[in-house]
Amino acid sequence: MRETLQEVIALQATYSASKTPDMGRRGVLIRKTLPAELASRGAALRAALGKYGADARSEGKDNQGQMSRIPWVRWFSESRSPSATSGWYVVYLFHPDGSGVSLCLSHGSTQIVGTGFVNRSDAEVAELMSWAASVLGSEFEADPGIRLGVDLGTFDLARGYERTTVASKFYPNERIPTDDVLFTDFVRFMGPLAKLYEAQESGVAPGSISAEMLGLYDDLEKLASPVKERPKGQGRMSAPMRKLVELHAMQIAERWLRDEGFTYKNVSATDSCDFRAQRGGEDWAIEVKGTTGGLTSVLLTRNEVALHRTSHPRNALLVVHGIKLLEGETRPKGGELAVFSPWQVEDDRLSALAFEYRLPI
Repeated sequence: MRETLQEVIALQATYSASKTPDMGRRGVLIRKTLPAELASRGAALRAALGKYGADARSEGKDNQGQMSRIPWVRWFSESRSPSATSGWYVVYLFHPDGSGVSLCLSHGSTQIVGTGFVNRSDAEVAELMSWAASVLGSEFEADPGIRLGVDLGTFDLARGYERTTVASKFYPNERIPTDDVLFTDFVRFMGPLAKLYEAQESGVAPGSISAEMLGLYDDLEKLASPVKERPKGQGRMSAPMRKLVELHAMQIAERWLRDEGFTYKNVSATDSCDFRAQRGGEDWAIEVKGTTGGLTSVLLTRNEVALHRTSHPRNALLVVHGIKLLEGETRPKGGELAVFSPWQVEDDRLSALAFEYRLPI
């Protein structure tokens, strides 16, 4: 790994947005060589990650349309961080000025909005980093070589990575340690990563993916690629369990409707909302979502989005979060109700999970 890191750092000094011979070589090192070197020690890395190591692997990226100023190689759990824009991982970030490389404990710095990527908001990042600091506590205090955050220089693109890195260790150019030291450091970061995954698994972490959503991702992938093998991972929820959570949320929503003076009818089996309600001579559309996680995200169908856009402002989204249901149980418990009413469906909060593609025949 030492020689690979040194060569990538040297190639940073010859950076070009175009695929020059140097950038072509850098791409091979980032996308193939370094991930393979990490994979060769994968058994030990997976063991250090504990139960989250079952679906752990490495990947590297060096371009996004044009060649990236800051290439990276990350180690991650596929179920907890299905893409580099979501979840936590340990990653080598190569400094754009060629001064060295940093081993980082980071979170996805961008998110997909429409057809492009945008940086996470300052408020979201602040909440995310505060949460991570509270989970990790004094985890790195005894390691003088590990600093909070990371400093990648003055390049504009570096800011996104810096904002979502909780801790890092810098290896300066021409002073890269031996493979054994590099590997020991990498293993050192597995424990904190596992802590974040464990806390994230509850679904209450900012930006985390709830068990229900992970299960839905699986369902969508099965429809798109029915023969593809997938790791089981952690924190997923089966369709029967999701149905139990949904019914529990509907019961809590009915109590709210009665308390708020609505008359209502359950139309979830036939309509694009869960309840049609009336109050004061006005018709309302009510959407209900239940989750064992926190107030992070919910799944909406195309028809639900269309209906609630036309129903606004006489509509509501009721989210029952923190429902407790363990594998094998049939009686969900608890849950807190969050009410969004009137509910305006905002474009910048919608992310596509799948696309229907009409074949050119």
